[in-house]
Amino acid sequence: MKQSKLILFDWGGIVDSHKTGYSFFKAYQDVFSKLGYTGEDILESKILDKYDITSARTLEELETKYNQIKADLRLSGNFEDFKQNFLEHLSKTDYYPEVSSYETSLKDRCSIGILSNLIVLDKERISKQLKLEDYDYLFFSFDLGLSKPNPQIYSRINEQVSISPENILFLDDTEANVAAAKNAGWKSACVSGLELPKIKEYCEAFLQN
Repeated sequence: MKQSKLILFDWGGIVDSHKTGYSFFKAYQDVFSKLGYTGEDILESKILDKYDITSARTLEELETKYNQIKADLRLSGNFEDFKQNFLEHLSKTDYYPEVSSYETSLKDRCSIGILSNLIVLDKERISKQLKLEDYDYLFFSFDLGLSKPNPQIYSRINEQVSISPENILFLDDTEANVAAAKNAGWKSACVSGLELPKIKEYCEAFLQN
């Protein structure tokens, strides 16, 4: 019997690789290297954080943000170059299909969903790693115009789902996102896609209590 509970999963770092093989981090570095960036690791350095590109709701908004990045970092590529390189490199990222399979195996026992910071260009590649139609809820930052760990994103989800906060479990690979979820009244844990046994443990414990 399907319980009135919801398990929300992050995507990057849970299904999409952040640490092994051709990771999200390596792909992003390659994208910006192709555009003329010669600095340190662009994601680890947090250079992009101030632009909050995952909250851009349209390609037009993303282009505006990219042009700001281009000016600040003195990149050579235009927005079309960025799009082409992004789709080329990010589509090659490794992922954990066994995690994706486990997530959707829960759909008959509870509601399941994705809550992830993504740019509008990510929709194409996430569809190759996940059967999106199997999820009850899809909360993407580019759709919401908000990015984790902004408290408003959790409040908005609480308003949109007919499930009480204490019956929501959120799994993410970033401590700040997990802490914000707990502040919203959710159960939450920090875990990565390399820790499938832990993911199963958290989910099974949540469903049994």
